[in-house]
Amino acid sequence: MKTHLLLNIYNDYATLPLAVNSVKDYVDSIIVADGAYNKYFEVFKQHQPDAKPYSTDGSVEILKSIPDIQTKLKFIPIPETGWENQCVKRTALLDAVPEGEWFIVLDSDETIYGDIPAMLRHIQASGCIAGVTPMYTPGLDAGQFWPLWHPRIFLKLKGMNYSRKHWNLRDDVGRIIESHYPVQWTDFGVLVHLKVFRGGKRLAPHFGYMQMMAVDGWMEPMKSPQFFNMKDE
Repeated sequence: MKTHLLLNIYNDYATLPLAVNSVKDYVDSIIVADGAYNKYFEVFKQHQPDAKPYSTDGSVEILKSIPDIQTKLKFIPIPETGWENQCVKRTALLDAVPEGEWFIVLDSDETIYGDIPAMLRHIQASGCIAGVTPMYTPGLDAGQFWPLWHPRIFLKLKGMNYSRKHWNLRDDVGRIIESHYPVQWTDFGVLVHLKVFRGGKRLAPHFGYMQMMAVDGWMEPMKSPQFFNMKDE
């Protein structure tokens, strides 16, 4: 049963090796989309006027230098006009996964800690098409633990796509996967969000972008999924 890692990057050298190394031995391919989405890039240039819409901090070179993944790497071309938004970028990653195969959604400032093979077996044998683990964000005042979070492991269905909100993966008729389908919960692994370990040059434009998006009515999710298959392995 093939499993793929979908990796979204942009100038993320500080945490990127931790993300990749956490799952590289358990996936059949590592599909990478580099580059800033357009609205974020506008904010990023205010902090770094010489910025490019693609990574220039060595992120791509780091990926190409990690042992044992060279045959697994697949880079999605950056559109000539840049990534319109997060949903377009994440759907491009998703489109590279064959139907009927599994994929893990992991950002470059995240890692998965735990018994990864058991985690995948638990989810993939459950009869569900999505799996979720607890999520932990370490770091002083930012530190928090969510026993339930949004699914990051999925079985690829025909027509899956992201729209409107980048954390809402949808089926071919627009239904949100985690709301419409049963989701398998597992504690064999924990998703760890490493945002606090990014450098100031990366965090400052991020928070500026978040403020701008909040004004537009876009907000990060504040609660966990409501529907879970809690059966034991």
